[in-house]
Amino acid sequence: MGIRLGSTVINCADLDAMTRFWCAALDLVPSSTGPGDDFRVLYGERVNLSLQRSLTPVTARDQMHLDLYTDDQEGEVARLTALGARPVEHVTDDPEDDYVILADPEANLFCVCAKPTEVVAGRG
Repeated sequence: MGIRLGSTVINCADLDAMTRFWCAALDLVPSSTGPGDDFRVLYGERVNLSLQRSLTPVTARDQMHLDLYTDDQEGEVARLTALGARPVEHVTDDPEDDYVILADPEANLFCVCAKPTEVVAGRG
């Protein structure tokens, strides 16, 4: 395949706060922590996440979001909340689609999905 996903980009006002949160949440390492940064790639073993400074308020938050898969949903929600995420909603309408919607420190929504490791591995 000639194309692949390189990184998901989140626009934000406070690059340092968002760097701290997402690096701790996903065990990532920032490309830089310079005071004049306008863009950072947060590198991980299996994922890259990028943060881009927005000079205007970020709007239309529902255009894109992250789904984080885990076999310990309750534990991860507690850990992410302790890091500064805010719970929004726990959706359990479908037993095969159980997820918790959280907001990061700048109110960007993301989901923590209950997905057993073997299910995630089986999807490639």
